[in-house]
Amino acid sequence: MAPLRILLWHLLVPALVTSHLVAAASNPSTPGPDCPSKCGNIDIPHPFGIGKGCGRPGFSPYSLTCDNSYSPPRLYMGEAEVISISTETGEIRVVTWPSYMCYNLNSSSIFTSYAGPLWDLENPFVISSRSNEFTAIGCNTVAILESKSYYTGCVTYCESIEGAATNGSQCTGLGCCQTPISGNLTTIKNYWNNNSNGTYDNPASTYSPCSFAFVAEKGWYHFNRQDLIYEGYDNSYVNRVLEARTMPLVFDWAIRDDGSCRPPPNNGEASAKPTAPACVSRNSFCINATQGSGYLCNCSKGYMGNPYVTGDKGCTNINECDIQKSNPEKYPCYSGSTCHDTEGGYKCKCKFGLKGDGRRENGCQPIFPVWAISILVIIVVAVVATFAIFEVKRRKHRRFFDRNGGDILKSMGINIFTEGQLKKITNGYKKSIGEGAFGKVYIGMTDDSQQVAVKCSTAKGDVLPQEEFVNEITFQFRISHTNLVRLVGCCLETDVPMLVFEFVPRGSLHSVLHGAGKTLPMPLPVRLDIAIGSAEALAYMHSHGGHNHVHGDIKSGNILLDDNLTPKVSDFGSAKLVSVASRYSKWCVSGDMSYIDPIYIKSGRFTEKSDVYSFGVVLLELVTRKPAKYGDNSLYIDFIRSFKEEGNGRKLYDEEILSGVDDARSHHHMECLDRISRLAVRCLKEDVDERPTMAEVVEELKEVKAISSGGSSSVAS
Repeated sequence: MAPLRILLWHLLVPALVTSHLVAAASNPSTPGPDCPSKCGNIDIPHPFGIGKGCGRPGFSPYSLTCDNSYSPPRLYMGEAEVISISTETGEIRVVTWPSYMCYNLNSSSIFTSYAGPLWDLENPFVISSRSNEFTAIGCNTVAILESKSYYTGCVTYCESIEGAATNGSQCTGLGCCQTPISGNLTTIKNYWNNNSNGTYDNPASTYSPCSFAFVAEKGWYHFNRQDLIYEGYDNSYVNRVLEARTMPLVFDWAIRDDGSCRPPPNNGEASAKPTAPACVSRNSFCINATQGSGYLCNCSKGYMGNPYVTGDKGCTNINECDIQKSNPEKYPCYSGSTCHDTEGGYKCKCKFGLKGDGRRENGCQPIFPVWAISILVIIVVAVVATFAIFEVKRRKHRRFFDRNGGDILKSMGINIFTEGQLKKITNGYKKSIGEGAFGKVYIGMTDDSQQVAVKCSTAKGDVLPQEEFVNEITFQFRISHTNLVRLVGCCLETDVPMLVFEFVPRGSLHSVLHGAGKTLPMPLPVRLDIAIGSAEALAYMHSHGGHNHVHGDIKSGNILLDDNLTPKVSDFGSAKLVSVASRYSKWCVSGDMSYIDPIYIKSGRFTEKSDVYSFGVVLLELVTRKPAKYGDNSLYIDFIRSFKEEGNGRKLYDEEILSGVDDARSHHHMECLDRISRLAVRCLKEDVDERPTMAEVVEELKEVKAISSGGSSSVAS
């Protein structure tokens, strides 16, 4: 067996750089204009710096350099490649690599070994015990980690590759093991336990000849049985790690050259915090280092930036109100209040007629006392009582509200529209954009200029419309996914309940694929993205909230596309809890018979695998651009016949997918189409146990996506 080939990287040891940086500017906290702030994709925050006068004088004994011979450029500290630097946590992440020892497959003799990196650090750096852990990999491995007056290690064993832990399992000793490391370590090296006679042996050498050990960032390593196997250097674990350059080791750093944090002055404000010379930003404070002496600087609450510099690159105010627009949970302003940014914070001012603190739930309360409101209500009721027609209408609305499950839905905090509001939104229900199993759909515009689709349900089938409505509203409100049409609200004041959804402008996938003209280009990557997004939505439905749900009416007409062709699954008129569907064999699904699972037609039982069947038909539409039913032909029947007779469905593939691409990409595309076709056929299996789950469909489609982008196709279909 040929010896392992490995690039022997130089280690980050004091011998690499012996001179400290010297002061080169009158103000060490103000890097010069020529000081680079990035190297490639890596930020270089002060007190670090590249070049004379750019870093804090005397801060680090190791020089930072940017190697522009790579694309993108790479940042090095000494000769260790830097992955990232954080001023907030006081950490620097560098690339490391494993120690290894490999035996010949047919004997117990060692044919190659490498002791791995010997890290020997100087101030201000120490090995992070908070962010790193020691890991060993092998089937007969006793790995030791050594530092000054400190030893630790772990043991891993497996009697065969199949006897090791499954892929992704925690490292508890079956193929790999992990253990925490001690704090305040500046030197670490790995070695292996030997026999009492000073020799090494490995009873597992015939199936797992190599052992590996390393200190790396917690959570980085995920066990894979392939790591135990040696099939030549190119496929070895060491080679994969070295080529990827992604094994991270975390160092803690701090300002250690001028003492520790100083307490605030006795005559200072109550909000005053500890200070230190390096914390020069106006809105910063210091905290003592968790390892070793010294301190770190942090921005005060409500500020962000670099606390080690002054000016607009230092700690500046966070505009919480801008962030709240995209992430309201991070900086909440509760109902009845509006957000107002302040220096170092924000306020939630109660709206007109309310008082209190909007940052607390129910913090905004009416200005007028309860007794005054009660009198006003009595007056209003008395006035309304004089007009019988208004009273009749009010009671009618209330009756519909109760019958439609209004109290349940209102308690969930859903947006409730009045009948008058929906009439205004739809401009008198003038423009209908579709009709489905649940009812007609109209386009509208809300007062805040949001386009919506208003669905007016109709009672169809044996299921009571009230029960169907409550089920759909409850389900829609509880789930949230990028690829599911979002529920905006509902109206309960009418005999026929109405739903308000976000408007998806492109229309349905059916229209885009099979509509008049079919002028919209549909390259393979676009079709894959549509398939993956739709499958992710169904997989999410099938596992949402601890209860499984089925859709019941999956078809290309119920997959809508936005302007970016992002798919959104719609029309949950048939959606029910699987537990309900399984309990009642006569449960009714309103759907297109070209997509309905034949097992459901025979048994009356609808499951998640019934949705999988329907999605298989949609996959066939995507690869052929033929509707499920064209003329007197059935796409399902024609495709399965071709698949059985010729082993594939290539004669039905949409020629547009392969047109205009070179031979190499045409080969990739044909391979992708074949894999999608095989997946569709599996989805359409008559035996439901042979059908994949939607989660498995998502994973396989993502593999196909990787192949279409030029990736490996070694994964079995």
